[in-house]
Amino acid sequence: MEEIQFNSDSILVPIDFTDVSDYALDHAASIAPVFGYRIFLLHVISKRQKGTKKEQEAEERLVKMVSALNKEPDLEVTHMIRDGNVFNTINQVAEKLNAAFIVMGVHGKKGIQHLVGSYPYKVACRASVPVLVVKDKHKHVGFDNIVIPIDFSRRSVQKITQAIRFSRLFGATIRVFGFLSTENKAKIINKEALLKSVTDIFKENNVPVSTDLMISPDKDWPDALLSFAYHVEADLIMIVAERGGRIQDIFSSNHTERILDKADVPILTIMPCAEDLAAESWSSKKALIAPFVDPLGLIVRPGEAG
Repeated sequence: MEEIQFNSDSILVPIDFTDVSDYALDHAASIAPVFGYRIFLLHVISKRQKGTKKEQEAEERLVKMVSALNKEPDLEVTHMIRDGNVFNTINQVAEKLNAAFIVMGVHGKKGIQHLVGSYPYKVACRASVPVLVVKDKHKHVGFDNIVIPIDFSRRSVQKITQAIRFSRLFGATIRVFGFLSTENKAKIINKEALLKSVTDIFKENNVPVSTDLMISPDKDWPDALLSFAYHVEADLIMIVAERGGRIQDIFSSNHTERILDKADVPILTIMPCAEDLAAESWSSKKALIAPFVDPLGLIVRPGEAG
């Protein structure tokens, strides 16, 4: 196996030789050339399988996959086998690789997983990089309609950099979505102001954008989000993952897990920054933009040249 060169221009794809990992590879192969990224295939084995025939067989299958993929134009693919806990190993490799994101194919939850949490949820809520969760083959190259739900937490702004980047690469329309389960007029006014603030950032960056506010006392926001995504035929939803750990999470899924479990369209999860875990809300546009970190240099702020 070749020596691995670690850099941030890469996509990590966990491979377990199932249909859903093939779906993940299918997505990664379609978008990697657009980003100019290299693909790393990761197969995780148990420590007991290290040095066994099973590892050798996995190595042979990965070599064949990589050989076939590298015949495709604009694709550069390599592979690695690591031993350890699946969830921890995926995230450790992604962090060491400094991957741009993980692309992971998943089944719906089955049996005992209802008690211990879904696979994508475990990876997404432990990862230090964004995780793209897919359940089917890609329908076309790239993304046309990207939905980003906006609430009153500071975490919402972390999706904006990624959304702008994806929009510019794929020519996608951003669909800013807000939800309220109350018809309180003051809350509606505040929500509309927040959505306008976010929408203005996209407009200032010349990103096609639309804004929708759903008010429905009969829904909660994960169901409202998925209903909206299906209505606008979204092909990507960006959310900020929530860390689990509360005792009630053992018995009832949090929002992130429910969305990952129910959604048929790809979901890009982004972990909240450490400082955002301590400060949850704010109200003005100034406060919305002030803490914004833009490592990609994409955001055009008021007063700057477009």
